[in-house]
Formats: sequence, C-alpha cells, structure tokens
Amino acid sequence: MLKKYNSYSDVEEKYKWDIEDILGNKTYQQLEDEYFDLYSKIIKIKDSKYNSLDQYVEYIELSKKFLILGNRISNYLDNKLNINIVDPTINKTISLFETKSQEYAKKLGSEANRIFQHKDKIKTWINDDRLIDVKKDLEATLQELDHKLSDDVENYLNDTASGSPVPEDIFSIISDSEVDFGNVLIKNKKIKITEGNRIALLKNKDEQVRKDVYFNYLNGYLKNKQSLARLLYQHIKEISVNVLYRKYNSSLESILLQDHVDKKLLNIIYDAVQKHMYIFKKYNNAKKQFFKAKFNKKLEKWDYFLDLVNVKSSYTIEEAQKILLDVISIMPYEYPEVVKKAIDERWVDYVNVPSKRSGAYSIGGAAGMKKIYILMNFDGTLESVNTLCHEMGHSMHSYFSNKCQSPLRSSYPIFLAEIASIFNELLLNDYLISKSKNIQQQFYLLDSSINDFIGTVLRQTMWSNFEFDLYNAIDENKPLNTYEEIEKLYVENEKKYSTTSKSIKLGDPRNVYSVMVPHFYYYFYVYKYALGYIVANVFFQKYKQEGQEALKNYINKFLSAGDIDWPANILKDAGVDIYNEDIYNLAFEVLNQKVDKYIKLGKKIFKNNNC
Repeated sequence: MLKKYNSYSDVEEKYKWDIEDILGNKTYQQLEDEYFDLYSKIIKIKDSKYNSLDQYVEYIELSKKFLILGNRISNYLDNKLNINIVDPTINKTISLFETKSQEYAKKLGSEANRIFQHKDKIKTWINDDRLIDVKKDLEATLQELDHKLSDDVENYLNDTASGSPVPEDIFSIISDSEVDFGNVLIKNKKIKITEGNRIALLKNKDEQVRKDVYFNYLNGYLKNKQSLARLLYQHIKEISVNVLYRKYNSSLESILLQDHVDKKLLNIIYDAVQKHMYIFKKYNNAKKQFFKAKFNKKLEKWDYFLDLVNVKSSYTIEEAQKILLDVISIMPYEYPEVVKKAIDERWVDYVNVPSKRSGAYSIGGAAGMKKIYILMNFDGTLESVNTLCHEMGHSMHSYFSNKCQSPLRSSYPIFLAEIASIFNELLLNDYLISKSKNIQQQFYLLDSSINDFIGTVLRQTMWSNFEFDLYNAIDENKPLNTYEEIEKLYVENEKKYSTTSKSIKLGDPRNVYSVMVPHFYYYFYVYKYALGYIVANVFFQKYKQEGQEALKNYINKFLSAGDIDWPANILKDAGVDIYNEDIYNLAFEVLNQKVDKYIKLGKKIFKNNNC
C-alpha cells in the first residue's frame, strides 16, 4: 500500500520534481523582467523588421531567445500551479503575468496584418537559407490570408482576446477541484474517492466497494452535467462562429488544415476500427467467460478492473524506475543515459496529493529547458508503471527534437505527440512478457496490453467520431447546449463501437463521458491518440523485425524531426504512410494475435471451470 500524503509539503524530496532549477540563479521576477524587456524590443521593431531581409533575420534570432525565455516562465508557472491548482499565490502570479502579456500583445498587434502588408516582399525572401527556421510558418500564414478579416477586425480580435472566456480553464477547476466523488466504506472505514485512488479501488475484492466507486465517480460528474454540457457547447460554438465567419467550409476543415491533413484520414481511421470490431467483441466475450469461471458471477460494469489472476500488481516508485531503465536499455545513442539522468535529477513529480492536477503529462514548450518535467499521480499499479514509461517517451521526444532542431522548429506538433509515448508502452509490455515464465503473468500482461489498445484506439476513435458529429452539428446551428441533446449524439456514436449486443441507452450514467473528457477542449484532438497508437505499433513491429537499425531510424527520422515538416510528411520519411490502409490492418493483426493468445492462455488457466 502506497503512503498517503495530506499535503505537498509532506512528500519526500526524491518524489518531487526540482522545479526551482528552471530559474537557475535568478528569481522568478528577474526572469519575468527579462521576458518583457525582450517583448519590448520585438514590439519596437514590429514594422521595421520588414525593411530588409537582414533586419528580418535579426528579428528571427531575437524570437528564438524570446521563445526560450517564454518556455522557462510558462513551465515554471504551469508546473507550480499543477501541484496545487487552487493555490491563491501562484494563481495570482499567473493572472498578473497573463494580464501584462495581453497588454504587450495589444501593443504588438496583428502579425497576420503585417504579413499581409508585406506578402509580396516575403514571397521574394522565403527561399533564402536564413529563413529556413520560419519558412514553414510563413508559407502556412500566406495560405491562411484567404481567410483573413480586415485589419481593423483582426486588431480588434487581438486586442480583446483577454476578455474572452476560457471554457477549458473553467472545466479544469470543476473537474480537478470541485467535483466530489464522495466516500466508500472499506472495513468500516471511510475512504475518500479521488482520481488518484479510483482504479485501485475498482480492483477491490469487495463487489460493493467496486460498485459504489463506479457509480460515485460518474455521479460526481453527473451532478454538474448541465454546466459541463454548456461549457463544451460554448467551447465548440466559439470555434465554429470564428471559422465560419472567416469563410472556412467547416470548423473541422480549419482545424485539420493546421496539420495539413483532411477528412479522408478520419474516415480511414473510423472505417478501420469499425471493420475490426469483431476482434474487440471476441475479447469481450472471452473476458466474460473467464470472469464467470473465476468468480461464478456475471461480469458487471464495475468489474472490468478486477484482476482475473493473482500476480504481482503493486509496484513502488523505485521498482517502476528500475523497470523503466531496463525497458529502454535497448535504445541506441544517449537515450538510456538521459532517462537515468531524468530519474536522478528529479524531472518527475510522482505522488498524488489533494488539489494536485489529475492525470499525467510531460511538459510542452521544452526548447531551452534542461529538464523536461513529468507530472504523475502514481498509485502503485502496473498502469502507473506504464504511465511513467509513457510520459518519459514524451520527454525523450522533446529531448531529441530540442537537440536536433532550432528552437523555432523543435516543438513537435500535437499530431505527433502520442507516438513516442505509446511506443514506450509497447516496449514495456513486450519486456514484461519476455521476462515472465508464468502463464498467469503472461495472461495478465496480455490483458493489460489489449486494454491499452481498447482505451487508446477503440475508445478514442469512438470519442473522435462523436466529436466529429458534434462539431458539424454545431456548425449547422443545431441546439446542442444541453446535456440531454449532447447525450443523444453520444449514444448514437457509441452504437457503432459497442463490443456487446446491448448498446448504452439514454440515461446510462456512463454517458456523462460525453461532457467530461478533458481532451474535448484540445481542438479536435482525440483521434490523434488512436492514430498515434497505430503508428507506434508500426514502429514497434519494425523494431521487432529489424532490431537496432529500426530504432536508429526511429530516433533519427522521427524523434529528432521536431516540427521540421508537416506531420504526414515526417512520418512518411520515417517509413509510415498514414493514408495507407495497410498500417491499420497491421496494427489490428497484432491485436488479433494478442487476443488469440489471451484466449489460449485463459482456457489453460480456467480449464477446470468449463472454459
């Protein structure tokens, strides 16, 4: 059982990240003063930088310094906030910084307007080698000029941006701080249900405990369902109004263009998952059969996290660290040494405490950062070990991108963000299975891997298909500003991805996921999880077939590429064509093999129980 902490100050230093390292030998205020001094210089030359190519090149160099300093400040503030999202001091500091930044942004005005004014001059400069770091951005901006509004309107939007509501921030406060999941009674002792302990509680052998946790969690969000529904509606409605006014055909067209992909890719993903639903159904039927054999009862909704076999399923932080180091020891170049450094130099904040942000992340905007920080809520489960490997994949992606690309090209797009993390998950599962001589352990690990696929590909694809319809419906001004209307759309999509003969019906508490998924606020993001898992599987299979050469290619052509080209082009250069249906068939064939092996092992384990 992991130690419980009442406050962040109670946590041992070795389990907390060294966040003050960001400041170096300076105070936060000194860093902020430097930032706004650079901002002032950029404002001063906002027009004159277009006088000549040489002056524009000088501006680019200044922009690099500004970006790095901004990364240090934003990571310091965000990470400080996320260990206590209701801390009034850090919230005040962030508010003051954002207010001042908005004042400076107003002075800077619209860069799109200036590019429009100087577009002919930029077109003559754009192929100069000195502009290589910004060429991609300039080309994208020139393409977007067709959707530009008048200078006055663009300036108005820029100057009044600080007054626009941010639904994501409100959602985060409700979800991470104000939603109350209540308590569960275990051996006459009340245990408060949190995001940090929920999964562990759902593994409890007492069915009443599992059932109470399952419903309390959903009911915590259901109490806020109308607020959450309105927030999500407003978030998408704002996007819709803005892009349609700019004469895009749809909200999704505008969003997808940012990555230079199109709806064809979405249809390929949706079709691939629906075509292979038989694999998920085969697994689900087998799981029900094994559960019945093990516990002599029907598998209920609150039973899915209950282990079917008794294996080691609890890990200390130190054990998780050692497993991570063993897993990535096969990687070439300095990859293993940097991961060891990350552990020793406290890049990771491990422990769950009250008011800490839920979930996990590796920081973005890492150019210029010595430590690429990771936040976790470690709960001692295999899932937490998996999460550590996952987030370290992100950090190592940032490390190699920072090392090999200019600061202006090092921040890889969200489109590519999940591939390196999922690749590490696949390495972990493969490592654990290879080390296990026990069929129960192998069964457990296969089950874990299959469920990762379900959670990342099946569930995220279903959510993306729901988002797809939600965005389009809001574009068409359909009345979707209540929970009941959003729920209907959600249930219709769920039917296409159901693994049982009985689909979810209206009124089912599980439908609250339609308004409680944080990534719904990330501008049509969740399909990238599914795609990332597919692509990671392809990279993993190349490693299994080609060994070190595949791993070197993975680092050289993918991890090190940053944002040097459009995502589909980066992946194609690394050997993965996301528009080729073969990669999806390959990933599902790997899944099918795992399910068949899972069933074969399950029948051996439960052979005396009519399986």
